[in-house]
Amino acid sequence: MTDEELFEHARVVNFAYKAPVAKVQLSILDGDWEIWDYGDAPKNCSDNEYKFGMSRTTPEGWRLDRTPMELAEEVAAWLDENGWTDIKTRGYSGEIADVVVEAEYPEKHVDLLVVDISPGELFDSVTVSATSTCEPGDAHTISTMRRPGEGEREKLPASEHPTAPPSFGHTEDGKRRFWKDSE
Repeated sequence: MTDEELFEHARVVNFAYKAPVAKVQLSILDGDWEIWDYGDAPKNCSDNEYKFGMSRTTPEGWRLDRTPMELAEEVAAWLDENGWTDIKTRGYSGEIADVVVEAEYPEKHVDLLVVDISPGELFDSVTVSATSTCEPGDAHTISTMRRPGEGEREKLPASEHPTAPPSFGHTEDGKRRFWKDSE
């Protein structure tokens, strides 16, 4: 595979794994989510394999309208109805009120989805994190191709709606690269 083919495959995988995760987010909150890890930087997962990881959380001030376990059960049911597999829900004993839902969707390049539901005194939070499947290729080569050119690059957003078009790297002039920019 040429470097250009590797980059194109990485872009396709990146957008493919972000799409079902965005739908999970929408099932919880149809609004802007804070971005902790944008999810377009490849990481090594073994020799000559890479993966992506992303993380979003509900905005400060957001409140649950039901118990964490009730939301977890709703999320797990939604995941089951929408093609996700290996769904697990975990609560904790004692004074820990967090509930975690895990699932996978390998056909959509999602190796692991984790939904962490945390009640709080001032506000509640839900963090949705996902790791893509491991794919053949060199993470360093992809990273280099994601950031061509020199100089300043457009910053990634601090928050965005799940339906916002995802970007993958930057153009030569430092602008975020969207799907239509690289077709």
